[in-house]
Amino acid sequence: MRCGMPEANGFANRFLWACVRRSKRISNPKGTPEHLLNPLVIQLRKAVEAARCFSVIERDPEAEKLWENIYAALWEGKPGMLGAIIARSEAQVMRLACIYAAMDCSKVVKSCHLKAASALWEYCAASAAYIFGARTGNADADEILRALRRGPAGMTRTAINNLFGRNKPAERIMAALTILERHRLARREERETEGRTAEVWVALVPQQS
Repeated sequence: MRCGMPEANGFANRFLWACVRRSKRISNPKGTPEHLLNPLVIQLRKAVEAARCFSVIERDPEAEKLWENIYAALWEGKPGMLGAIIARSEAQVMRLACIYAAMDCSKVVKSCHLKAASALWEYCAASAAYIFGARTGNADADEILRALRRGPAGMTRTAINNLFGRNKPAERIMAALTILERHRLARREERETEGRTAEVWVALVPQQS
């Protein structure tokens, strides 16, 4: 999806989004004590030295089987801006698994590395969902979706036009509705009335991961 916004133009999905909360306020931090930091530095140096000898990192049979089980869900993605934010999910999980393997000085990705990577990614994906919610990256589409979710019975095109004070060009409204339909956030229904058939738009319930 290309919405003209940094969050949705292929840039933001190169990062891992993580919601965090600091546990305390320290006005004059002293830094991490050496007895805690040094073992981590030594471990990182060993991992770097070992990784320099790796030309290819492959999955072992157990990890390969696990990867086959989780790949489809990672590849499927999500609709809207959230889908754009986490669009590289399968690549991110495998990169994390390789990092975990390298930190263990292992030439192969084992199931434990893949499980750890998958757990971290699940947290990052949940964080992205918390941050971006159901935004599409299109202001008109987002406004319509908020209104649709307030009224589960749906809205006619007339009601949607009234939402914008009847000042929004028809082509802009149609473009916004097309975005909602394409990303499975809303659907169009044809309903019989005493007169002609009415076009009604209804919000869809987001699928749970």
